[in-house]
Amino acid sequence: MIPSNGQNAILSASTRPCSKGAHSTLFLLISLLLISACASAQPSLASADVVSVLSRPLDGGFARALAPLDFQFPQDHGPHNDYATEWWYYTGNLTADDDAAYGYQLTFFRSALAPGEAERPSDFATQQIYMAHFAVTSAPARQHVSFDRFSRGAGGVAGASAAPLSSRGARNTAPRYQVWLDDWRAEEAGPGQMRLLAAADSEDGPVAIDLTLTQTRPPLLHGEAGFSRKGPEVGNANHYYSLVRMDTTGQIVFGDAQVGVSGLSWMDHEFGSSALSRDAVGWDWFAVTLDNGVVLMFAEIRAQSGASQEIFEGTLSFPDGRQLSISHNDFELMPTDQWTSPNSGITYPGGWRVIFPQHDIELTIDPLIDDQEMDVTFTYYEGATVVQGTMNGKPVRGRGYVELTGYGAGG
Repeated sequence: MIPSNGQNAILSASTRPCSKGAHSTLFLLISLLLISACASAQPSLASADVVSVLSRPLDGGFARALAPLDFQFPQDHGPHNDYATEWWYYTGNLTADDDAAYGYQLTFFRSALAPGEAERPSDFATQQIYMAHFAVTSAPARQHVSFDRFSRGAGGVAGASAAPLSSRGARNTAPRYQVWLDDWRAEEAGPGQMRLLAAADSEDGPVAIDLTLTQTRPPLLHGEAGFSRKGPEVGNANHYYSLVRMDTTGQIVFGDAQVGVSGLSWMDHEFGSSALSRDAVGWDWFAVTLDNGVVLMFAEIRAQSGASQEIFEGTLSFPDGRQLSISHNDFELMPTDQWTSPNSGITYPGGWRVIFPQHDIELTIDPLIDDQEMDVTFTYYEGATVVQGTMNGKPVRGRGYVELTGYGAGG
């Protein structure tokens, strides 16, 4: 149990393997459940109701996203501790030398127990809790494995910082961009480059990534210049941007296989003090990278009535740099299949058809493998996808990631 004052002891949970196996606002579900577990009057982590936790009022001392932020990069890759919640979300679709397909996820969540910084001058004093999720999908093994860790952001066990490298490569005295939990980390490797490191042991052997990501495009600023609304309430918004089509090279270890890989990665960074609207039960989030250079981020936030909320702002990005905001009315999303987890018994959509009439885009999206359920602190679905379809009458193919929450108890 996390100490109720958030400052009396370091808590660091070890990796939990799950044999088998933003999103967008997934950090709320995880971090707010953790916060609920910190107070004895709140529901326990195992019994907390997702909707009530996500809809709980926050301390008025937290900063709120009320208007677009003047982003400064790379400084804004770092933490924003004035806000209640924040995450750094890395996913990627990679190919080995033998054309075998892999997917990965490495995510760091920060959640504040109270506004501001800890008053006690100690390396062990903190207001921040960190959680990390790590997963790899192997198409040749037809297997997905996932792990999680969590810790107080103190004593060097977990944290985040940011300071840029100079143009000549010399480092400032302040720490460069990095976010970490134990030996899982994302860090600046050079101007426009990041390195991801994570390793864990599954029931079938070691699983690890060592990847270098190189930025190829300016950040995608979702919503209104990165001001992304989550609901109709004032302040129910986050600051949200993505780095997309990041050239990626490195190695993946998956049991007995150690392979060199290359491909494309996607980084989402979002921070704010918002919550889901009262009638929201979950969301379906998609990232799509097409072989013609077009990139899409879109989602539906589902309501208790079964309808989808109208307030959502995604992004359509073109190779020439144009970025267009996508509203809920700009696309039609239709499930084409379903899959029931043998582990949790939860039934998820198992494929989709999506149409963007104004842009003459029609796509089918299918999981790389069916079972990419994340059986971590709570259960949800996050996995690599395969995309094909047409745009302006021409065939297109691509890869992507999907996140599904709210389809069963605990998710």
